[in-house]
Formats: sequence, C-alpha cells, structure tokens
Amino acid sequence: MGITPEVCAGTELSELMDAMAQNDAAALFVFIDEFGPQLAATVRSILGSVGRRDANRCPTDVEFLVLSAGLVIYDRAASWDCDGAVPWLWAYRAIRAEVIGWLGHPRVEFISEFHGPRSADRQPVCADVTFRDLAAHRADIAEWITVVEGLTTERNANVHIEYQTQKSLGDPSPAHTVGREFGLRPANVRQIDRRVRSKLAKLQGATSNPVLTFLTQ
Repeated sequence: MGITPEVCAGTELSELMDAMAQNDAAALFVFIDEFGPQLAATVRSILGSVGRRDANRCPTDVEFLVLSAGLVIYDRAASWDCDGAVPWLWAYRAIRAEVIGWLGHPRVEFISEFHGPRSADRQPVCADVTFRDLAAHRADIAEWITVVEGLTTERNANVHIEYQTQKSLGDPSPAHTVGREFGLRPANVRQIDRRVRSKLAKLQGATSNPVLTFLTQ
C-alpha cells in the first residue's frame, strides 16, 4: 500500500522520517510508539511466513523485533521517498533479513511439549529479550554497553543496563526488580542509573548514537 504525495507531505509520518533522516534519535521512539501496530503486523507476517509460531506467540519476542524493525527503518530513513510505499513495506526486505538473522534457523520451531514434562495446564513460555541480546545484532546497543562498562564499576554498569532493560520490558517497578537482584534499595538503583546517564551525557560524540541520545535526554 502506497501513499500519494498529497497525503504524505506534511503528515506526522513524513515528519518523523525526515527527523530520523537527520539522526534524531527521539523521533525513532515516537515513530515506534505511533506506528507500532503496523511494524508488529509486518514482523508477525514474517514470523508466520517462516513457520515461527513460537516467536509469534511471545509478546517480548515481537516487541524486540518491532524495535529492530524500527531501527532498520531509522538506518535507511534518508533514502525513503514519501511518494512511494509506507516505510514498513518499503523496507520489508531489510526488516525480513533482520528478523531472519535474529531467528538464526527460522524453520526450526521450538515446541515445548517435545522438550519437557507434559502438563495439562502448561502455558507457552518465552524468555525476556534483554539489551545484551540486542547488542549481538545492533552496533549502537553494543556501543552503549561497552561505553557504560568503561565509565563505571562492573556492578553499577550492570545495574544501569538491567534497569533500562526492565523499563523497556514494561516492568511497572523496575527499581524494585533490579534492587532485589543486586541487594540494593530502589532509591539506590535509580541514583546509580541517574549517575551513569549523567556521565553518558558528558561524552563527546554521544549525540551520534541514537541509543545514547535517548538515554541522556
């Protein structure tokens, strides 16, 4: 489905694409918020086409891949033409390659019944996707983690990364979750995160990385 120039020009979609073409990291997250359903539909269609019903049933997998699809579009925003197809269709091949790359072996589906005790009330289980998982596929995420690990102690780096991970997964009380893991009070978790983000904000060249820009706003 395409967009005519009259419909596209001056729309929120075209403005966000223009902003992303200028490396505006904030626009990326607005884009994902506004057009998440369309990105999710694209991701789900790709997962369905390769028989990965397990990933399609896992909300955290889909959320992770929606973010990946957004990043794929962000990287190519400068080449998009609003006279053509909408971004998630225009970049479909690249999004598909990203999804397939993350899946590894797309036609091998994990079926829990074959790998554990059978139970009548057994529910599908999926693991949360962390930023460390994403770092294996995204250079900007990997750079953020590397920079953080060089700025502070190992514990504080892990606290910051885990806190941001829990926030991204929609944890309503990320400071409490991370505090329990590291034996810290929630206030200490938030303080560590603020200090790390403050250090990130002072780094020269941080604005060239959309992840660092987002975290330091």
